[in-house]
Amino acid sequence: MQLDIYRDQALEKLLIVERGTNINQLTGLRLGFLNGLDRPNQIDSEFDKLPTRIKLDEVLQAVKQHGFFASTHVTRAREIDLSN
Repeated sequence: MQLDIYRDQALEKLLIVERGTNINQLTGLRLGFLNGLDRPNQIDSEFDKLPTRIKLDEVLQAVKQHGFFASTHVTRAREIDLSN
């Protein structure tokens, strides 16, 4: 399957759709999810790899059922004082 992968600059949001899908017409996304998404990276699911920790079978199932696969990733950092 030919896919378009949209990401935001901070790499916190990920949207995967079938190539050529108008993402502005998708329904079921959280309000504001599309804000900040950049041009898509185009891949072929049979030959190319998805971003790390994204499972191909889950993506393909979501795209077929809902028309898209959407994910968010929030990274947290904690400072540790090693002098104690």
